[in-house]
Amino acid sequence: MPSQSKSNNTNSRKLKILMLHGYTQSGPLFQAKTQRVKKLLEKSLASSPIKTESPISGVELFYPTGPFKVTSADMNGVEVREEANGWWKLRERGEMQEGVEEGLARVAEVLREHGPMDGVMGFSQGAALAAMVTSLLETGRSESFAKVTDGMPFPQTFAELQHPPLKFGVCFSGLLNKHAKYAAFYEPKIQTPVLHVLGSMDTIVEESESLALADRCEDGGASMVIRHAGTHTVPTSERDIAAVIQFIRNVYPGGNTTAKKEEEEDVLDMDMPF
Repeated sequence: MPSQSKSNNTNSRKLKILMLHGYTQSGPLFQAKTQRVKKLLEKSLASSPIKTESPISGVELFYPTGPFKVTSADMNGVEVREEANGWWKLRERGEMQEGVEEGLARVAEVLREHGPMDGVMGFSQGAALAAMVTSLLETGRSESFAKVTDGMPFPQTFAELQHPPLKFGVCFSGLLNKHAKYAAFYEPKIQTPVLHVLGSMDTIVEESESLALADRCEDGGASMVIRHAGTHTVPTSERDIAAVIQFIRNVYPGGNTTAKKEEEEDVLDMDMPF
């Protein structure tokens, strides 16, 4: 499940990121689709480590697979790939989603086994989940759940988890779980810095849905919204990924360093639809 890079500095450590795939994907498929992100992040950290107590000069990405198998029946007869999975069973947007607790439990397993993580990245349904996970790991969030009547209870798998708050989250084509049952995830607003990356030609997740999620994240320069020129994708251009890398650097004291520009350009610079 993990994707690793090596570091020659024994005093350094790796940036650990949880990677959450979209609906009808899997961990291995998402890993293949985000190789450009991994490549440029590795190059940035190798050339200019993030200065922390233990310098961050490598990256380790973790790609779990959602617990629900997606079939053609779930997609109104549309044929789906064999490795199609979801984090919960998809219902109409705005309605209660079936199986959210199971999806969160799968993530909690990964955090327990491989954590602590520095951050999380997610795409589409995985981005919605990434924001929820970010919220659950914040200090005091369980008290927010206790104050909401008729809402989803604080997940037991996270109550039992010993994991610090994340440093950052990145949501590619994210969306908000709008049903009142999930209010405690977003109220009070998510305090962890979260970057929201939107495709300007995305016809699957409307911009208003992504902005609704961004609105539930505290602003003030830490949480941001950026747009790329593609559709419902994780961007692969150097310029777009550089913005994501700079955002990650900015959450660490001493990390605000513009990485050396990569000279080479290749076919991976094109947006790749999922």
